[in-house]
Amino acid sequence: MLRSLSLTALLCLPLPVLADDFDVTGYLKSYLLYQQDIEIYGADDFALGNQSQNAARVMFSYLGGNHNAEVHYEIQPIYFTEANILSGNELLGSTFALASNRYRYKDLDQYIGDEDGDFVTLQNLDRFNYQYSDTWGDLTLGRQVISFGSARFINPTDIFVPFAIQTLNQEYRIGIDAVRAQFALGDFSTLDTGVIIGQDAEKENIAAFVRTKMTLDVNDVEAIAIALDSALLLGGGIERAIGDFGFWFEAAYLIANGDPLPNTITDTAPEFTDNYLRSSIGFDYALDEYTIVMAEYHYNGAGSNNAEDYTQLAETAPYLRGGVFLFGEHYIIPSLSRQLSALNTLAASAFINLSDQSTFVTLSMETSWSDNLYSDFGVYLTHGDALIQDQQQIVTRSEFGAYPLSAYASLRYYF
Repeated sequence: MLRSLSLTALLCLPLPVLADDFDVTGYLKSYLLYQQDIEIYGADDFALGNQSQNAARVMFSYLGGNHNAEVHYEIQPIYFTEANILSGNELLGSTFALASNRYRYKDLDQYIGDEDGDFVTLQNLDRFNYQYSDTWGDLTLGRQVISFGSARFINPTDIFVPFAIQTLNQEYRIGIDAVRAQFALGDFSTLDTGVIIGQDAEKENIAAFVRTKMTLDVNDVEAIAIALDSALLLGGGIERAIGDFGFWFEAAYLIANGDPLPNTITDTAPEFTDNYLRSSIGFDYALDEYTIVMAEYHYNGAGSNNAEDYTQLAETAPYLRGGVFLFGEHYIIPSLSRQLSALNTLAASAFINLSDQSTFVTLSMETSWSDNLYSDFGVYLTHGDALIQDQQQIVTRSEFGAYPLSAYASLRYYF
């Protein structure tokens, strides 16, 4: 049920007439997923089993000149052959994209019905906003998508609930609650400001940002500042063409001013206590009209060169509040996309952790059966040292070596 958030709020928005400019779209998706057991030397393997992940999303939109609104609602029936592992969504290899309450003031209950067992149903009110548009720009109130960055794979400035690399359904970013104003400063320049109002409007869940984007000669330049409860993030990026190559660079430096929490059980989120830099630089190039190659180098100053630190890092502020999801320091990410025919596209990419020499490879094939119907087949391949049990504790020896081999097939229908 809804906790202090009512759909009647939408009816109170200043919309003159809904009939002519009201639109309903959506999709139905079904993923069949196989995951190999997670190997643990010195202990029993952890069984993930097979899953059926399904999603039905309905998207209501109204475009009325100066007044616009949108509501997205999604339900996800999920079946497990093993025990329900949603409660362990932080588990390495998890393919779910669960909405987080951290950057939502109030929200629906995540589960519809039972939370245990081999079948559960999730719900997500993913968009719920009103937008006023004028010649000066846009003002958007409510649940909306907020994302930043110039890089193609890892965006250091994009800290509000980004997708992890193994997430299956990445079509729509998770919505968060915010007040956002975007100002048009000219034909090629914008000023973007906003306040994110998180769970219960508590200080630790509130953030504010100001960003500017402009075109200087042939360069698309972006600069951003994000104020968090115990940190300030300063960053920016650039995109441009260099000959036949596309080039991008993005960086963010986080200045921490928080105090470490005492080593006790607490509901308070950890604060940012260490400064760190993250950056991404890369290029893309069209080999021919059917084939595009890309490569990106990512530096993660919040990570570690010691794989045994990964488990501890997962409980720190950069990972719980700062949008960081990779645990090493240095990564190379090559990618290739080729259109095999008018209906089939092949894609491959690899995340290579240079710190521990582990690799996460994705291979996928998309087939278009009609304008509304698509299918996908894919596999996640991993290489690296597996987990090991040492004195009753599970020790991580590499980042991607702990990920399971995964294979999936999906069917998507849009209406």
